[in-house]
Amino acid sequence: METGLGELHLGGAGQEQNQNAEDMANTVKQIEEERSALDSSRKLLEELLSKAKEEAISRAASESQNHSIHVTFGTLTKGIQIRISNGPINWKSGGKGA
Repeated sequence: METGLGELHLGGAGQEQNQNAEDMANTVKQIEEERSALDSSRKLLEELLSKAKEEAISRAASESQNHSIHVTFGTLTKGIQIRISNGPINWKSGGKGA
């Protein structure tokens, strides 16, 4: 009887090792599939980000081209208003010399 139980125990250990090896192989396969799916997702996200950046740049460029600037200093019809002048100012009033 002891010999029979020992053989049973050894047979069970071999099956357990086979099951562990099969489980390990399945786990490795699943991890590889998940890695492949993650790589594909990452590539798609990078493409979407690139397109979003391109669209944002083109939208910003078109918006800046569509704007015009209009500056009003009030109803003064005489004089000059300058914020910054990096050059000489020659002022002629009404076609007469300064």
